Amino acid sequence: MSLLELPRAAVAEIPTVTYTSGKYQLKSPDWSKISWSSLNPVQEPGYINITPDIASKLGYNLSRSWSAGQNIDSVIMLGDVDEAFAQSQFTLQIIASRSVNQNNQLTLEDFGLMKWQTIGSLVKAIPSLRNINVRRMKPIQDLLQKAGIYTGGTLSQALNYNSKVSKLSLGQLDLSKYALTSIPKLTETRISKFQNWQQSFINQVPLLNQVPFDKMPQPINSGLDVVGIASVVLGKSERGDSRARENYFVSGKVTRSDKTVVVACGVGQECPYLELGDVAGQQGNLYGKRWASGSSQQVDGGFGILQRVNGGKEPTGRLVYGSGFKVVLTGVNESTGTANFGLFFRICMNFFLGGKSCTPYFIGPVPWVPVQENDLVILGRG
Repeated sequence: MSLLELPRAAVAEIPTVTYTSGKYQLKSPDWSKISWSSLNPVQEPGYINITPDIASKLGYNLSRSWSAGQNIDSVIMLGDVDEAFAQSQFTLQIIASRSVNQNNQLTLEDFGLMKWQTIGSLVKAIPSLRNINVRRMKPIQDLLQKAGIYTGGTLSQALNYNSKVSKLSLGQLDLSKYALTSIPKLTETRISKFQNWQQSFINQVPLLNQVPFDKMPQPINSGLDVVGIASVVLGKSERGDSRARENYFVSGKVTRSDKTVVVACGVGQECPYLELGDVAGQQGNLYGKRWASGSSQQVDGGFGILQRVNGGKEPTGRLVYGSGFKVVLTGVNESTGTANFGLFFRICMNFFLGGKSCTPYFIGPVPWVPVQENDLVILGRG
């Protein structure tokens, strides 16, 4: 039994918009109603363990573990998906204006990355704090008092007076006692300005998990560039065929440049798949193409120092909606004519000199919109 066939955590229906084209129907994700918090829980447990020496080279520790049934917003860090959605360009004010719900009782504890900020990193993120009297910034005043440092005058004077001030960490305080507004301009500052913002989980940024994906600084790609017909689903009796090589498939691996490169099923290997039709008929490019099941086929994935995670493998699939996650055919049901899909996520980081490394797409599946035979299916670009 493969991992993708194990019992699932509870699954909620994904909001969709239904389009009709002649006799065909397409259920497209309604991105105005889908946010991190509304995605289904991850269905399989997993972990990534980064050694301290590698973590020191990376600048922060990517290590984490997760359980089946855990919300994906508590698994994915900001740095993992910043190229896809550019969430680091948000300020807390903008997030609040775009989120579904509002919460005026938020504290510094709710903004998870505050616990690893120092006074020095705060001043770097919000330079105007230097000119403000310490007594007007309660958390900073309390931090200085805790360290036995004089709290009269401006923060700039305190920094010049004692070299230890810049190294004092807000993590020493009970941050639940301080409102977000207790540090001037905090809610107006871009997330990317804060030290090690990349290691904050999505759910550690107030209300970010409630912002619809079409309201991100870099909105999600609809994937509607290429749409095919879900002609027929074929189950586990199917095997890779020496006559059906790459030109028969639309599923495969993801390259360093975030392109889908098709990979055929291995000859003689189990290969359930969704066979496609083309709205243009037999002359269309998609006619007879196969989307292979990721429950049976693993392909190479990832690149750079993180490539070796999960043995360097990910389930076959496509980047339909951009690089934030990979869409994988997780199973087919021939009796009901259903193709089931799931989303798989990866862990990424950028280096100081412009380098980048990502794991394979191995965090998942997060159940996605199923497709019935003779309905349309979204393939996205490429």
